Amino acid sequence: MGSLMGKLGVFGKSRDIPRTRQLILDGATGGPVADFTLVSRMREDKFGMGPMDIASECMDHTLAGIETTGDALCFLMWQISQPGYEIIQERLRDEFRANEGVSFEQLPYLEAVVKEGLRVFPSIPMSLPRCVPPEGASVDGHWLPGGTLVSCQPYSMHRMDEAVFPEPDSFKPERWLEEKGLAERNRLFFTFSNGGRACIGRHLAVAEMKTLLRDIYSSFKTTPAEGMVADMSMDDQIFTSRPKDQKCILRFARWEELV
Repeated sequence: MGSLMGKLGVFGKSRDIPRTRQLILDGATGGPVADFTLVSRMREDKFGMGPMDIASECMDHTLAGIETTGDALCFLMWQISQPGYEIIQERLRDEFRANEGVSFEQLPYLEAVVKEGLRVFPSIPMSLPRCVPPEGASVDGHWLPGGTLVSCQPYSMHRMDEAVFPEPDSFKPERWLEEKGLAERNRLFFTFSNGGRACIGRHLAVAEMKTLLRDIYSSFKTTPAEGMVADMSMDDQIFTSRPKDQKCILRFARWEELV
């Protein structure tokens, strides 16, 4: 088992999550797994998947579906906990309390905050390579021969055109509430990629983020914990990103206690 996990290091190293690690090992080596899981399906003979194939698929899901959402929330909550950003938390609180029980689609400020967080801090900053079809293609007046490898990355896409994203390094949720230029902002929003190969878990990821933000900021205000001096700059891990010092400590205080 150890050698199998060692080989998987070529795909990327996830954080040490014991239950997830055990699921990967169980799924790859024939251990007990629930019948309703994808792991159970992959072990069916008709798919012809060996231990390495199954473990690799599990690792892909771990990297893409767990760490990315957690990192996005970490960076976003840290950002809106900084001095001068209290108004964002207050607006979230007011929107939640004024609209209890409504669907997330009816909470425009929450949508704007989540989208701005994913724009400024894309969980997967790496390039997403694609191969030009054999017949070639013309893109924006440039001819690309067939077989050419092309790629772009969310981090750059979200900063390259200041006509679309003025002050691109600034965290401004309000930009997503303006109708003017919204179509172009959405076109260049590349956190989950676009098209047929876009992230299949994007709706789940956004729902998870919105649920946690609602549950926290409807009741609490967050601020950096006393003594929190760890470096929170983005550390590119090739596939994902994370805080450079891998530490983010926030202080939670109930809104009622702050009156």
